[in-house]
Amino acid sequence: MAGTLEVTEDLCWMPAGWVFDNVLERIADVLYPQDSTLAELLLASRTEANGGYLDLRDVNLETLGLLLETANIAYSCLARAGVQEGVSPEFYAGLLTQFQELCNMLRTAQQARMEKREQQAQSTGEHTQATQHRNRQ
Repeated sequence: MAGTLEVTEDLCWMPAGWVFDNVLERIADVLYPQDSTLAELLLASRTEANGGYLDLRDVNLETLGLLLETANIAYSCLARAGVQEGVSPEFYAGLLTQFQELCNMLRTAQQARMEKREQQAQSTGEHTQATQHRNRQ
């Protein structure tokens, strides 16, 4: 059974269920002190809890940034720790690869949302300037 994490309309992470659960648990461990509600959402999305589904398409930019930050920390901890109990050595490289893929997707989504926010701010600013210019005439 695979897990499914929808990051954006175009980005979907679908690793094996054990990878999905392992990664969500590791991120939740790092995330818990900062945002226990979000950490609980990750844990409630594991394959044993709800079949392994999490939809992040509508999270705000700040939440996405927090997820990316904590995912990067959790990934670094796993990479430094090396093969641990519960993970077969032959599957460890694949776990790291899949974890890095999720981090990359979160980073891509964050960058896209930041660009969209900047574009909206520019168009709002241009609209405001045009309105002010018309009001002066």
